[in-house]
Amino acid sequence: MRTSESINQGPLSIILFAVLFLSINLANCQTITNQDDLSWAKENPRLKSGKLLVPENHDNPDGKKIHIAYVIVKSKDSTSNAYPLVLFTGGPGGNTIDPGLVGFLSDHPFSEKRDVILFDQRGIGYSSSLPNMGFDSFGILASNADEKKELELSIQMIENYKKKCSDLGINPEHYNSTQNAKDVGALFDHLGYEKYNLSGGSYGTLLARMVQDFFPEKVHVSILDSPALLSTDFLQMRLENYSLSLKRIMDHCKTDSECNKKYPNLEADYYRSISILEKRPIKVRVKDSIDFYINAQDGIYLLRRLLYQDNSREKAPELIQAFIKGEGDIIKDVVEFEYELTGILNLTMLLSVEKAESFDPRNTPEVIAQSYKKYPLIPAKLGFFDAFYQAGMNWHEGNLPMEKRQFMDSEIPTLIFVNRYDPVTPPKNGRLFKEKLSKGQLFILDEGGHGGGNRECKFQVILDFMGAPDKPLDSSCLNIYKE
Repeated sequence: MRTSESINQGPLSIILFAVLFLSINLANCQTITNQDDLSWAKENPRLKSGKLLVPENHDNPDGKKIHIAYVIVKSKDSTSNAYPLVLFTGGPGGNTIDPGLVGFLSDHPFSEKRDVILFDQRGIGYSSSLPNMGFDSFGILASNADEKKELELSIQMIENYKKKCSDLGINPEHYNSTQNAKDVGALFDHLGYEKYNLSGGSYGTLLARMVQDFFPEKVHVSILDSPALLSTDFLQMRLENYSLSLKRIMDHCKTDSECNKKYPNLEADYYRSISILEKRPIKVRVKDSIDFYINAQDGIYLLRRLLYQDNSREKAPELIQAFIKGEGDIIKDVVEFEYELTGILNLTMLLSVEKAESFDPRNTPEVIAQSYKKYPLIPAKLGFFDAFYQAGMNWHEGNLPMEKRQFMDSEIPTLIFVNRYDPVTPPKNGRLFKEKLSKGQLFILDEGGHGGGNRECKFQVILDFMGAPDKPLDSSCLNIYKE
């Protein structure tokens, strides 16, 4: 773990499961070599583990079966009858079952009085994992490819993995949120608890919210941190939300005396940095063996990634200056953060889910080019995502109809957190979630990053909410944004 002066890597755990917990050892996140072996969990008396067979396609229950793996961290208080807490990973594509995380939760207040249930979603980790294009994608990102070449490489990569799935008898169109949610329903029945508390972060909020709609009789409360909408476009959403977050950080710097003194021309410096990268890419070496070239579109991509961090308001100006200088430890920090994330995120699952729910085939290259004109803070293509979106249009044909890309009205008590400077799930997402939640409570936090913030405070608020969802919450420790 780096010092507080470097990039805060805490959000790795945020992206992976619930946006709620402290970071865990990154080395532990990558120690799983045999994804069929849960023996490490069977050796611990506080843990219960297993695998549940479910249909690859729930609309064809007699067809091919896949398995869903789960681990239960048993409550320290064996006499407690509190409803268990189920964690929903972000991504999509982030695995949840990890020895480091399980160990962390074993000593966490959440498991004092209730069981905590972790499961790997279909296509991920221990649950019938899809062949992962993540590191191949990182290689494309690392190469000194212009926008045209990046698209060509992405098309080739996706075609290769389409064939791999076909050779393995995997149909990617069945790896989506609807099938995911039905897996959870089957898991609920299998485990046999009367009701469950749901806790999701980022994409995990979308999945938990869908489970809340499908199986309301099984849900006690729902906790959603950094809410992800079901009705957004994969690329357009990222362009809009990155632009909004960056603008808010620039406005913050103008009004913060220390930041303004240090970076008096931040917006002009930003445009200058991208222009410099277009003419003179930066080369950095990561993991002692990988040369990573940062050109204009990569610079925008990496700055957006940095905005995931709790300390993004302080570190974003620093990264912009480092791009101008062509050097700085922060550049290597953010590239290494991207590499670590690649190792624990199944990009094939991400594409399968997003293609089903967030790709609009009407977005031709011409339409996309027009879209960029609406966002002057994005002077080059959004690295990786632009090419990935265009190349992924032919991944599968299992698209969720537009009219079904919405949540139902719900009376289940729901707690929503969202950060004001979030580059992925901005405050408006929280407001839209709350519209269909008659017992929803929304907290917009004056925080940077995608989740995170005052975690100890969040833990206590969540514990209070699970224990008594109908009572007024003491939220005085939260850094609430006063609009």
